[in-house]
Amino acid sequence: MPDPNRPRNFLVATLRMLTAGWVFAAILFVMITVHEITRGGFDSLILDQLVLLRFPVYYTFTFVLLGGSLLTGLANAMLASGKRRYLFAFSLILLAVITLVVDYIFVYCELVKMLLPLGSPRPQWFRSYHRSTEVMNSVAMLLVLIASLLLQRNPSVQSTDQL
Repeated sequence: MPDPNRPRNFLVATLRMLTAGWVFAAILFVMITVHEITRGGFDSLILDQLVLLRFPVYYTFTFVLLGGSLLTGLANAMLASGKRRYLFAFSLILLAVITLVVDYIFVYCELVKMLLPLGSPRPQWFRSYHRSTEVMNSVAMLLVLIASLLLQRNPSVQSTDQL
């Protein structure tokens, strides 16, 4: 007899991989970027080129993985009615995606405009935009990390599946 929980188990496993994978990739991306900036050896023109080359890949990867997380999380939340931790994890992922969409549209796209043409002086508000994108990405990373940890919890360890 087929396991009635099989579709939900598959969704939970997929959701775990997508969220944990995005958090790992985002942390790795930040570590590499910070290392390149702090170790020196690159002038500002090269660093600007790296930003223009890498961040579109970062945002594409982000929206593919977190978009998949949203779809998988929604399907799982619908199948796991009454299990608040899945709904809460889905809500955290949704909030993270909204944060990243706002960051991309209103902050990152403006930062790109400030970097072009390459080698041009940056406007005085560049730093505040840069700081804003750092904060928004950090908040999103924290939200997805919390969601991922909620999804990793083994329900057999606890007697309840509630928060």
